[in-house]
This record gives sequence, structure tokens and C-alpha cells, in this order.
Amino acid sequence: MILTRSQGERLAVIINASRPEWAIASISKILQTANQGNGLPAHDFNHAIRAAVAYATATSGGGEYVKQTPGFIHEPSRFWDDTAPAGKGYQSAPRPLCEEHSTFEAHSCPCCWADIKTGLRPDNMLGKRMTPATPANPAGVEAVKQAIKSLQAAQH
Repeated sequence: MILTRSQGERLAVIINASRPEWAIASISKILQTANQGNGLPAHDFNHAIRAAVAYATATSGGGEYVKQTPGFIHEPSRFWDDTAPAGKGYQSAPRPLCEEHSTFEAHSCPCCWADIKTGLRPDNMLGKRMTPATPANPAGVEAVKQAIKSLQAAQH
């Protein structure tokens, strides 16, 4: 779901009311970023409100908040699935795959996390391609094959 400007502003205020330590400006930026992509994994605006509040107010057994930042509020998760309207044909939101390791979900790709932990990948590149995809270069492949043949011929 792509939010209108008014819906984005209202949702940011609602999330901030649920978690006052999360700044409205930060929440708004996250929602704007989601809008620039595929939007929120919501059926409608009411679903977006329910899921966002569930995300913001989720607590562990000890009463501590589960989520420390609103950073992943726009990612498909159980909060979206658990608050989906019943009987409206809604299916779980598709989880985007990692752009570089397509067998893993983008938000939890273990390959990317390993790269982040070892300093090979910045935190903001989780689930994103580090290097541009390069098209096949048949001329380059042929040049390498010719070079190998030349070296083999020179050795005999």
C-alpha cells in the first residue's frame, strides 16, 4: 500500500503516540522510504495502523519493548500478518529477497549479516547489492580462452 501524504503524516503521529521516544521526523522518513519502494505490506490504512501499533508496542515476557527503533516497521513481518483483516482475501505480504543472495530474505540475510559483522558491508546495505550486476562479456571470455591457448602452445 502506498500511503498518501495525509496518511503518512497521521500514521507517523499514531506511531509516535505509541512510542514517544521515536521521533516523528524519523518515522516519517522511514514511511517515505517505504513509499518510494513497494509501500507498506498493508491491505488498507486501518490495517497499516493496527500493524504499526502492534510493532511499536510489542513487548517481551519481561515487559521490555521488543523493537528498539522504528527502522523495520515497513518490512513484512508477523505484525502485518497477525493484524490482517479476516475474510478479505489478504495473504501474507511477500518478503523481499536479498538482492545479492536471492535464497534469503532481504531483512535477515545471513550472508549480508556476516559481511556486516566482519566490516565488509555497511549496515545500510543489508539485503542490497554491493556491486552492480555485470552483464556477461562474451568478448572478454573469448580473449581469456585465447590467452590460455597461447600460453599452452608456448609451453609445448
